[in-house]
Amino acid sequence: MKGWQRSLTFRLGLIYGGVALVTLLAVAAVLYWAVVDGVRRDDQRFLSEKIHVLRTMLKERPNDHALLSEEVEWETGVLGHARYYVEITRPGGQATSQTPGFARSGIDSARFPTPAGTESDSAPMAWQTTASGRTYLLSSAFGALGGQASARRVIHVALDVSHEKLIFQEFRRIAWAVVGLGMLLSTVLAAVVARRALNPLAAMARAAAETSASRLDERLDLRYWPAELLPLVREFNGMLHRLDLAFSRISAFSADLAHELRTPLNNVMGEAEVMLSRSRTSAEYRETLGSILEECQQLSRMAENLLFLARSENPSAMVRREHFAAAQEVEKVVDYYDAVAEEAGLRLSVSGDCMVNADRELLRRAVTNLLSNAIRHSPRGGEVSIRLWGGTGEDSEIAVNDSGEGIQAELQPRLFERFFRGPCRRRTGAGLGLAIVKSIMDLHGGRISMVSEVGRGTRVRLSFPESGQGGKEGGAVGPRKG
Repeated sequence: MKGWQRSLTFRLGLIYGGVALVTLLAVAAVLYWAVVDGVRRDDQRFLSEKIHVLRTMLKERPNDHALLSEEVEWETGVLGHARYYVEITRPGGQATSQTPGFARSGIDSARFPTPAGTESDSAPMAWQTTASGRTYLLSSAFGALGGQASARRVIHVALDVSHEKLIFQEFRRIAWAVVGLGMLLSTVLAAVVARRALNPLAAMARAAAETSASRLDERLDLRYWPAELLPLVREFNGMLHRLDLAFSRISAFSADLAHELRTPLNNVMGEAEVMLSRSRTSAEYRETLGSILEECQQLSRMAENLLFLARSENPSAMVRREHFAAAQEVEKVVDYYDAVAEEAGLRLSVSGDCMVNADRELLRRAVTNLLSNAIRHSPRGGEVSIRLWGGTGEDSEIAVNDSGEGIQAELQPRLFERFFRGPCRRRTGAGLGLAIVKSIMDLHGGRISMVSEVGRGTRVRLSFPESGQGGKEGGAVGPRKG
């Protein structure tokens, strides 16, 4: 039973069957009411016509009792109309004439309705079911004997409508049969139609089942789907596109990571093998161990940076936001790099200030990476400057400018990719610094942009949204080092 309950085809069949049932019941009820109402109106019309005829007979031939019997027998026998009975009484209730068989019919004269006050009024109607089970429609009216208003008679007319019950019963039986068969047929047809209508969903399920890492480039053709399923098909294609991009990034990342790890590992193994090939002095061992330690430190920094990038892409990664003056944190970074810049023959400067809604440690890390790159790629005698502005109703901006070698325009869009290092830039670092800065800005809902000209320097600009909207708030992201 649970399987049926989960079947959409079964549910649609039941819904359509229920709708068909309600519709057929409504139609059958209306038809039944129309038939019953039509028959009742015919009966009432018949009685009204008989009363009119009897009034005329009483007015024009008041003493011709044989004519009354002849009229009733001719109408019921020769014409084949339903049997009806007539009784004419004085206002006090004494019968003056009756249709033959009236007394045996079981009709109670007291059950006739009270006649209308005048002849112009419509005759009232009533019902009686006799002890024998026959049903009669009764009507009463006044008739003027010989046209004299003072000599009035009461006309009673009873129409036998027992056969109509059989007609109505047969109609109900046929109606119920039609409703039942109609509902059954509608349910079966609805299930068949629903199953055919749901074929596109089955096709989509097959497409999803056939999807694999090697077939992520395939897409569903939008031309062959119903309009109602087009949004779902578009989302399915969008999901495949996103998965394809993610797999491509993972594959490229894995290849880059293997390439980056291979060099320091080969260096470590090569130096160790050379040292073990023969006996060495303690100074040579120390020198080799120092070189190995340097390679291991580089591997450690790379692992730390990769861990940070991985955690920053996790939807659960959070940022601890604060509202603070950015210049103070930037000055800390500049103070740390003063000695490095002085050794490289560079001038460092900081100007301006702005209030930011950001994570202090992440902001310092972003500025550290930019400042480290600027110092590394600026010539001796050059200058690296950091300018801050904005805030209070607008985005807060931090720009790092250097007078270095610059970057070709065609390479600039790729500089924020992991492990990417342009051919004009010295082969130092793992190519993760700018990728980390971009991840930090994404966490804050901000933007990073670059303007560079070969031979004239580079400017990297960080834009923090003033309200802090768009980022993730709460906990911390990975290990951090300024």
